[in-house]
Amino acid sequence: AQTGYWQQKLYYTIDVSLNDKDKILTGNETVIYKNNSPETLDYIWFHIWPNAYKNESTALYQQIKNDASRKKKLETSSWGSIDGLSFTVNGKAAATEPHSNPSYIDIIKVKLPQPLKPGDSASISTPFTVKLPAYFSRSGFADDEFMICQWYPKPAVYDKTGWHEMPYLDMGEFYSEYADYKVNITVPSAYVVAATGEMKNADELAQYKEVGAKNTADRNARNQYQPKDKAAVKTLNYTAS
Repeated sequence: AQTGYWQQKLYYTIDVSLNDKDKILTGNETVIYKNNSPETLDYIWFHIWPNAYKNESTALYQQIKNDASRKKKLETSSWGSIDGLSFTVNGKAAATEPHSNPSYIDIIKVKLPQPLKPGDSASISTPFTVKLPAYFSRSGFADDEFMICQWYPKPAVYDKTGWHEMPYLDMGEFYSEYADYKVNITVPSAYVVAATGEMKNADELAQYKEVGAKNTADRNARNQYQPKDKAAVKTLNYTAS
């Protein structure tokens, strides 16, 4: 801990919308990736973890199928995926390459049009569309709720031992670069949203606190939430450092 050690730095800007009827997210993302390592990078591995739900050949499904205590999760599962990716780096189209392991379809190599030297930054952008599965293993939809985890393209960690382009697993944890986030989430106006970071919509936050106080006052009553805004959708702004 006393030894100085470099760490990559990321800045995300994400705009995403939920279509609750079709169970789809539509988004655009820009990541400013600062290379603090002593090495020049020719590519960046990205996690596109919604593809873990795409078919039975993924590392996620293989792990669950090989564990008798977890197979029950698959009885009500449905497929999910991420599509529509079109990476650009500093405004130039970037080629991509799949992982050599055919079970790792939730990882993609983004080739940089120009090498990223130590100390330099690159702006990486892509649109994306996520088809959400029925809820299991941390993500999906159930009844009138959406629980959405690891839904956006994110660079894998690059540290002193190299790249960590690991797949999404049911039994496992995540190793991710620290980052600053600005995220705009558009949802139908009736939804209550909980997300990482600080909500910047003062009116929405005040409404949550007001409704929360009423619901907490009588815990035996049915929870109520009635949006004051009658518009079809609302956009909530979050920041996280």
